[in-house]
Amino acid sequence: MHLLSAFTDQPLSAKLVRALTRPEILVGTFSYLLVGPLARRSRLVDTRKGAYRGSMVVYNLGMAVFSAACFFSTATALGWDRGYGARLLAWSGDAHTVSLFTDACPSPVFGSKLFMLSARAFYYSKYVEYLDTVWLVLKGKPVSLLQSFHHFGAPWDVYLGIELQNEGLWIFMILNAFIHTVMYTYYAIAAAGFPYPAKPVITCMQIAQFLTGFYAVWGYIHVPCFVADQGMMFSWLYNYAYVGGVLVLFLHFFYSDNFGARKASRAQKPQKQA
Repeated sequence: MHLLSAFTDQPLSAKLVRALTRPEILVGTFSYLLVGPLARRSRLVDTRKGAYRGSMVVYNLGMAVFSAACFFSTATALGWDRGYGARLLAWSGDAHTVSLFTDACPSPVFGSKLFMLSARAFYYSKYVEYLDTVWLVLKGKPVSLLQSFHHFGAPWDVYLGIELQNEGLWIFMILNAFIHTVMYTYYAIAAAGFPYPAKPVITCMQIAQFLTGFYAVWGYIHVPCFVADQGMMFSWLYNYAYVGGVLVLFLHFFYSDNFGARKASRAQKPQKQA
């Protein structure tokens, strides 16, 4: 089946139109464009070394713990917890874990209370992550295109997965929650004044996350009811477009941060006379 047949053979469905025009996601994501300017114009900007150290440590530790909890709860809902999440599953009221890549639409994951609780918490956390940008601005540091593109698009990716019932949402959730557990732990340690050279490793892990996600989510084109559904395919295509853009920006960042800076440093060194 042609990937775009769900769009070319019929007009946009009412469900898709409602999802794209809901005030919650429009206000939530476009408000990100105001975060930087408002913080920059506030009286809270403090460029001194160590400014906001305590608050940043608490924030990053909190996000690391949340990400770990989201990873574990998602793994439990999918039955990958090796039994350690039995109490969590019982607490949620789910009778059993869910299966993936079945020709059932909507997917069984959307009938799992634990999965949906994790998914919604994960979605709202993407707005909390706007604080990543706030900290940069308040400390007088520049906000990169990578940072802005990532934070503007992430809520849309999760939101569309939930609203349009794209089962592939689990891939973004479990991979991103794992990486964020590592990333925010590193940021907490660095903010506390104990930096260690793990930044290139974390960037490589993030790039690996995107490539792994690309591979895993491709399998949904082999699920007939998934490909036939306009909403699911829109969410699927958006995920590829958004994550693809983030991947390109991360690759550029990795090269510039690890090789471009060295070249510039060498170029600035005075040449030895012959």
